Amino acid sequence: MIEDASAAAFLVAAMALAWYLLAPTWRRAPVEAGDARAALEAARAVALRALQDLELDWATGKLSDADYHAQRATLEDAAARAARHLDGGGA
Repeated sequence: MIEDASAAAFLVAAMALAWYLLAPTWRRAPVEAGDARAALEAARAVALRALQDLELDWATGKLSDADYHAQRATLEDAAARAARHLDGGGA
């Protein structure tokens, strides 16, 4: 009986700790409507970082040439779109 209570208490404590540690990953910081430029800069930065990661994956043989070229085209398009919007070019 005491062992069951100890196990239950441990389980509850472990679940509370897990909730405490994981809760920040479930929250999303709201992007204010007036902060569109920051969102575009973040989108461009994400696309450029993903391009760097893609280059590394391709150079180390983790990606086929076909996958590399398809993903690269998509990421370059996303980065270019964000840059055009930042420069005032619109769509």
